[in-house]
Amino acid sequence: MIELQADHQRYIKQQYDTAVEFIIPFIEREKKIEKGMRFLEVGSGYGGICKAFTDAGCKVTGIELLDHVSAIAKDLLQTEIAEARAEIINKNVYDINPEKDLDAKYDIIILKDTIEHIHGQEQFVKHIIHFLKEDGVIFFAFPPWFMPFGGHQQSLDSKFLDKLPYFHILPTSLYRGIMKLFGEIDGRIVDVLEVKETQISINRFERITKEAGFKILQREFYLINPSYKHKFGATPKKQFAWVSAIPWFRDFFTTTCYYLLRK
Repeated sequence: MIELQADHQRYIKQQYDTAVEFIIPFIEREKKIEKGMRFLEVGSGYGGICKAFTDAGCKVTGIELLDHVSAIAKDLLQTEIAEARAEIINKNVYDINPEKDLDAKYDIIILKDTIEHIHGQEQFVKHIIHFLKEDGVIFFAFPPWFMPFGGHQQSLDSKFLDKLPYFHILPTSLYRGIMKLFGEIDGRIVDVLEVKETQISINRFERITKEAGFKILQREFYLINPSYKHKFGATPKKQFAWVSAIPWFRDFFTTTCYYLLRK
């Protein structure tokens, strides 16, 4: 249990540090974060990013589907929750009607490493736009499906498979068979196969957000993900411009995309 708590604390710190060092400056190129702004994170996890935005002066809402994960976030943010500066909602975002259930809409919305897990992404982006104020912005970060670890295979137990790039793009039957051969438990296999079902590419993301009524304010592609600095001690590196310019090809070598959108 102590080791598990330590893992949570490390992950929370990684999320917090990445938000402070990379995400907040990226957003502030277009929208200055001011005290009292309303902030929403969908897929808020253990609350590390929410904590960074409460410390920046925002009034924070986190939406998290998993009970045990939202419980950890509530513990992390217990002071902010008691002071009505934060709330964690343990609910499916589709079950929230922004026109009826919200007191007010949001200045800033974040989905970091979340949209690649969402089923019905076209429906989702058409839903989430209604949570945003007219002058609000929404930040997305996600790994393109075809990048080396786009299948989230780094979460596997096998010390070989969790470092094996690109094997997630194999046909599903072969992909599943390899994981079974290396002794992965059924629950872990189900988790990574779900990402295979919900896979998202750069082109598809841009198409469905445009169709939903979003405009891209800025985007950045990374050869080395900023999150890797605090996870692995790696130096973040933006994608080469010539790679970024080639649709589909860029998906294979871009470890994450940062987007800031507006209605």
